[in-house]
Amino acid sequence: MDKQYGEFVGVDSLHFALVTDTESSYSATTPEYLAPTAEIAAEAETNNTPTYYDNVPGNNYVSEGVTTLTITVSNVPARKAALLLGKYYDEATGRVLDSGIPNPPDVAVGYRANIGRTDHRYTWYLKGTFSGGAEEAATKSSDVDIRTYQLTYTAVATTKRWMFGGEENTLKKNFGDTTNPAFNPAGWFAQVQTPDTATPPDDLAVTSVPAADATGVAVDNDIVFTFNNKIKSYSVTLIDELLHPVGISLSLSSDGKVLTISPAADLSASTSYVVILKDVQDIYGQHLPDTIVNFETA
Repeated sequence: MDKQYGEFVGVDSLHFALVTDTESSYSATTPEYLAPTAEIAAEAETNNTPTYYDNVPGNNYVSEGVTTLTITVSNVPARKAALLLGKYYDEATGRVLDSGIPNPPDVAVGYRANIGRTDHRYTWYLKGTFSGGAEEAATKSSDVDIRTYQLTYTAVATTKRWMFGGEENTLKKNFGDTTNPAFNPAGWFAQVQTPDTATPPDDLAVTSVPAADATGVAVDNDIVFTFNNKIKSYSVTLIDELLHPVGISLSLSSDGKVLTISPAADLSASTSYVVILKDVQDIYGQHLPDTIVNFETA
């Protein structure tokens, strides 16, 4: 079975951030670790409305409401629980004073789930509120009776709209799988992820070893291209001074930034070669102009 179809076999890195959401802007505080996670179960509220004509179903209209996350953690410290559940925390005494009238803030929630042995699904819900805070305690006995802490998070769509899918839309959830080469999880928990955070950090650029017009290159050297952004597509051709193609193998580093070209055999001595790098695109959709590197062996 291809790894992209791997089962969900774990969850960790539960984070939250306080959110300010208006029609004109969306902002969030720097994400904080929430608590060690035992389980997260998410279910969207959906409604199917069929229509019937001539005694048969003609259409089915699907609508989606809130998404409810049931989150089980080891425990939530009193100060953090007060913040998330909209309770008053007294800094001087370290006590949570609960009036019974919750006023929870808008919060974004992010986490990652394991896919199979080595991959992950990274998720952010952009806006919602916490409720609950179910906790149990039992007397100690000859057996260890462990009780956990359960929170309910209700995710809604943002007020702010972004342009995607050809039109302006609100956003409830943002997620990606590391099994997809286009997805880059770097910095996922450094800030709440929105369509704005997926903009390229830099214009796509490349350097090479050997550099263009290099001489005295060892005949057994690999050729290495290093990119400043993670790339998802490329093509490479190596030719000699007689314009004959040279057999090569290609290897892309795990971070998607270093492309190694290994000739099938040692190159000929005192010979000119040309590497042609084409069709390079990074994970942000940026294209690199065709790059030509010529060099001469020792």
